[in-house]
Amino acid sequence: MKWLYLALTFLFGYLVGSVNLSLVVTKYIGKIDIYKVGSGNAGGTNVARSMGLGWGITVMAAEILKSMVFGLVAKYLFPGDVFGLGTVGACLSGVILVAGCLLGNFYPCFAHFKGGKGVSVMGGLLIVLDYRIFLAVLATFLIVLLLFRMVSLSSLICGIVIPLTVGFVYCDESGWGWLTGVIALMCASVWLRHAGNIKRILNGTERKISLKKKSK
Repeated sequence: MKWLYLALTFLFGYLVGSVNLSLVVTKYIGKIDIYKVGSGNAGGTNVARSMGLGWGITVMAAEILKSMVFGLVAKYLFPGDVFGLGTVGACLSGVILVAGCLLGNFYPCFAHFKGGKGVSVMGGLLIVLDYRIFLAVLATFLIVLLLFRMVSLSSLICGIVIPLTVGFVYCDESGWGWLTGVIALMCASVWLRHAGNIKRILNGTERKISLKKKSK
């Protein structure tokens, strides 16, 4: 029953993640095919490119909120600590659900299995875990973004910082290795989804954002 509960939690998370808000907004509000504009990626950054920064931020915030809310429900309302690990056990239940959301974001069953790169979903995960982890990763993201002006690079660096920070925060808790390991796998999957970005970063051709106001 314990493993069945986790499997059902993951499956529910996958269905939630498969509701890709980038596709919903661009199709029904923007009246565009997001796969045919910008980078062709069904993510918040491409929504910002194709519909404007406001819509991009709205979609990313909504995706973060979605994974955060359902992750917190799995953590606190359902019998999350099925293996009796205490604090880590409850967190692990929330993480399993968000892992399902992440897979759904990558390969949404409602959108021909063509999705995004999961960065916003990982943002929701941070709040499910611990506010200290959220603040540390947010600071990392903003610092890297200010220095290099590349959203992709900021996301990739955060993919390294997240499991390290989780290990540091929970190292005194029973079962912390399981929690850190699952999160490390999630971060590795986000890196794989950014393979094209990594090549462009190494080649010096990755698109940068402008932090200055455009002159009229």
